[in-house]
Amino acid sequence: MTAKELQDRIESLCTHVLFEYNGKECGVDPFNEKHFDMWCGDDFMEAHSIAEVMRAPFFEGKALEDIVDLLEHVEL
Repeated sequence: MTAKELQDRIESLCTHVLFEYNGKECGVDPFNEKHFDMWCGDDFMEAHSIAEVMRAPFFEGKALEDIVDLLEHVEL
């Protein structure tokens, strides 16, 4: 999966995307184009655009677009 494919899936607003990163359960839940809940283990943040979802250094200090190849057990 590429970063663009993951972004397109999240941006479709169909359902949450679940995955594991560095042994932690993580995910993105898109409510609308300006509200995305993101979590990684016990950490949580709310993003306000798909760009923020993909570029915020939230996943243990790394952006989702930079770790897409390291994600495990991705549920789309």
